[in-house]
Amino acid sequence: MKNSEIKKYVEDGWIQVLFTMQVQGNNSNEVDKVLRKQIDDIFKLGKEIEARISKPELIEESKNWYSQYSELEILLKDPDTIFDILLDYMISSIEIMKPKLITLKSKTHQDRLNDLALKFRETEKAVLYLSAKTKILERELESTKKKK
Repeated sequence: MKNSEIKKYVEDGWIQVLFTMQVQGNNSNEVDKVLRKQIDDIFKLGKEIEARISKPELIEESKNWYSQYSELEILLKDPDTIFDILLDYMISSIEIMKPKLITLKSKTHQDRLNDLALKFRETEKAVLYLSAKTKILERELESTKKKK
């Protein structure tokens, strides 16, 4: 998209945003496939400017673990969509490029903060569950060692 087109959209109230995202997994082809699908899904929510995508990189040879990054530049009509993308795709970073000032209704801000709080609670619950499970397994392992 040309700079003149981007400028026109921003003047009409659109928001120019740069998202950075990462996908990891143990199959480089699947990592690439998933990342590209996410990019396609995000671009359906606005007007695509550009996507810069790295190649899947082997980051842990012993586990055959790959990581792939991308930067998406997009125009969005509604600031709510920024929050939706953040929560749905677990974006690594967000840069609002233009405009310099965005007005959010308090109800919108409240709803999005509650969405974020819910994500935090879900994550905390998962961490607590895994911690408890680890303790149980450690006790079982110690018990097995003592029996021998």
